[in-house]
Amino acid sequence: MRDDFPKKVKDILARRVGFRCSNPDCRALTSGPAELPDGVLNKGVAAHITAASPRGPRYDSQLTRQQRSSVENGIWLCQDDAKLVDDDRTRYNEVVLRQWKAEAEERARHMVTAGLGSLSVPLDLAIPTTDALDSLLSFANTRVQCVGRADELNELNAFLDAEMPFSWWLWTGPAGIGKSRLAVELCRLASPAWHAGFLGEEYESELDDVVTMRPTLLIVDYASERSTWLSEVLVRFSRRKTGSKVRVLILERQAAGLWWETVQRHHRMSESSQVAATMYAFPHELGGVSRDDARELIKITASELGHQDLTTTQIEDIADKAQSMDPGGGPLFIQIATMDWLDAHGASGGRDEAIRRLLDRSQTGLNLRLEDPSLVPLVRNVQIFATVLGGLSVEEYAELAQVSEIPNGLLPNVFRSLGSVSLDDLLDGVRPDILGELLVLDQLGASETARHASMSLLHYACLAKPDAYQGFLARAAADHTEHPRLIDLLEATIYDESPLISIELGVSIIALLGRSNHEAVNWVFERLQAVQHAEGQDATARLLTSARYSHANLVLRENNTQRACELYTDALTHCDPAWPEYGSILNNRGISFLQLDRSQDAVADFTAVIDSTTASDEARACALNNRADVLFDADDVRGAIADRSAVLALDDTTYNRRYIALTRRADARRQLGDNAGAYTDIETILATHDIAVEQKMAARLKRAQWHIGAGEMAAAQPDLDAIVTSRRNFPEVVETARRLRQP
Repeated sequence: MRDDFPKKVKDILARRVGFRCSNPDCRALTSGPAELPDGVLNKGVAAHITAASPRGPRYDSQLTRQQRSSVENGIWLCQDDAKLVDDDRTRYNEVVLRQWKAEAEERARHMVTAGLGSLSVPLDLAIPTTDALDSLLSFANTRVQCVGRADELNELNAFLDAEMPFSWWLWTGPAGIGKSRLAVELCRLASPAWHAGFLGEEYESELDDVVTMRPTLLIVDYASERSTWLSEVLVRFSRRKTGSKVRVLILERQAAGLWWETVQRHHRMSESSQVAATMYAFPHELGGVSRDDARELIKITASELGHQDLTTTQIEDIADKAQSMDPGGGPLFIQIATMDWLDAHGASGGRDEAIRRLLDRSQTGLNLRLEDPSLVPLVRNVQIFATVLGGLSVEEYAELAQVSEIPNGLLPNVFRSLGSVSLDDLLDGVRPDILGELLVLDQLGASETARHASMSLLHYACLAKPDAYQGFLARAAADHTEHPRLIDLLEATIYDESPLISIELGVSIIALLGRSNHEAVNWVFERLQAVQHAEGQDATARLLTSARYSHANLVLRENNTQRACELYTDALTHCDPAWPEYGSILNNRGISFLQLDRSQDAVADFTAVIDSTTASDEARACALNNRADVLFDADDVRGAIADRSAVLALDDTTYNRRYIALTRRADARRQLGDNAGAYTDIETILATHDIAVEQKMAARLKRAQWHIGAGEMAAAQPDLDAIVTSRRNFPEVVETARRLRQP
């Protein structure tokens, strides 16, 4: 016999959630007017949390009949979700349903008591998923398992499980390494206990007044294009008391450059410590998969494409091909190598040749779906435009495609029939990124007609969405550094009314070019010279300084230290001491002098920054730590201690500068016999809220080694235990602690 809900209980359940589905990912309104003037349409269901009868889902034999049919055992759902939770009773267990119910009731209470003026819109997060065979390379494709990432998922789950109410973490890695795919897998595993997904740019404003009713995981991809907004979000959440845990997982190629400084609030040091204190761990660089995992991924990919009979030799051939494409072991390149090997029957060639074959195959299939051959260039133009801008909604495209800056006929309007091809699909752009970048670059080297059309589209794309264009340019420069058409991406951004835009973009990618004699570097300086001749020296002085500084850094990475010193000196020629670049250039030139054994010149540069009245505290802290290193090596230990102490007296410095000052001052104090002062510095590190846990573990190891050196193993043991049990460590620190620790 079923213990069904009486009508009164059903009414209460519906009213307590405002007649909305309690599934936080649905929230559909379940009641409204029917066709007849006195009719009511109801699509809601009073569902049992624990089953109404013994054979039902989540049955609890300990409950009485009255308890089973009570309000406490019910949850209001739409018809679809009522069926869903009963069909998958393991995923949607009693704990999950009770959490949904509590959140739905709290949300309804908030909506009633807050009033319409302060109504909070539910946060719109998406977990991108597809199982289409023609999208096998997409990070959202779930046909192919997330192979070889168990350790990484364990680390990310520890991030979710951490006690802090709000925390964020940056994961980095090159194209094709699988950052986005890993994030999708994390979201899938975390749901439904967590409200998890990727936050699209169009929904960024929703975070202003969001009320988190359950643990929330936000994935922010392409973070460098959203750094200002992201920085504000991290500050806001670091100050706010959240009802439930909030986690922000940030994905980007590398933790460097202006975007990373912006996210960490280096431009507002008073807020930087708040942001740093909520950083879960140091940025994590995602590596490739092992050879065994590569073999498994090859077999899975081949099987999905109908090839279950690959021999061991064939698998090894494909694995070798993938390794030649990407020695780092990126999963994307393993899949590309597999698909290319199967399609081209083992054809040789490099990475780009394999990608081109895949693009040609995809384009051939797309062209066959077009009813009119004249549509082919239009479709290609849409692909290029959308790819460069990182994807567009139909609404965005409709607005952008009709402006006068785009020559008539280059882009179809939203009502133009494209045969069986969906405009929506085209507006996603060509993905993954490395494929889309090559498509655009190759199109610039195609026929003169195709090149002219592409240059026009790129020209307008940069005007319409400059941040998105800069992001595309940076990725293309990193992934296709030697492509002969890379400079065209800069040429397309030359505007008579704003002649510096293209140069600014060029300067922004110098660090990504890999070699100091790259054609793009020459292009930047030639453009600077041309604009300087037309506009005057004052118009370009700041950009010229930045370009010379970036170029010098590139030369220094090539170990041409003498040449780098000369370039740093050139950069200082027109550098106003009030500019932020001034302190950075002097610090870097000082480091170059040290590498050339010119310590006096190095100290002079560091001292110039320290004594500057316009240098930032961060630049001065860097110079003080650098000078302290020189003094310590020259046995001026007291002078080194004085410089470390001066760092700690500055108001606006990052946690990293203060950590370096404290840990190295502790070493200097030990050398002078001031053990009490040294131990005090270690305690200060451990007590400072925004110094990273990894750094605190390194400080603990230092203290433990001091105790061991003094024969005080018992005193060292607590620090060694803390290091070994910590989930956040520098690898060398935990390895040393394990070796020293007593069983």
